[in-house]
Amino acid sequence: MYKKILVPVSMKHSGDRTHKALAHAMGICDGEIVLLHITNPVPSLVGGAARKELVDEETSAGRAALAPLLEKLDEAGIRHHTRIDFGVVATVIVKVAHEEKVDLIVMFTDGRDGLEDMLFGSITERVLRETDIPLLVVRR
Repeated sequence: MYKKILVPVSMKHSGDRTHKALAHAMGICDGEIVLLHITNPVPSLVGGAARKELVDEETSAGRAALAPLLEKLDEAGIRHHTRIDFGVVATVIVKVAHEEKVDLIVMFTDGRDGLEDMLFGSITERVLRETDIPLLVVRR
């Protein structure tokens, strides 16, 4: 059993895939689950009130994406908390995993999504290359 598990959540791939990854995490967690939503950074050219508005919008969208998963964790009585971060997805996942001192990262994969994945690798592959924390990859 793992004491602390990180589950990254993507709005792009929310739904069944994310719920499946969370179900795996719930089955092996004997402590706390950290749900992480990551959005692209707000361009540095945007400042002032416009920047704050963009950050607030992205944060609200992240909270909305996490809400159904939080409900599922509440119903199961599993301790949890959320994080919403901005940045390059794979890099942020690894950074947060270390900051939170997790024992395991649980992610889903559905293979390559397009040209970018073919050239640079999927987010899951990049996390695997960058982390020293165990990674459980759930296929669809």
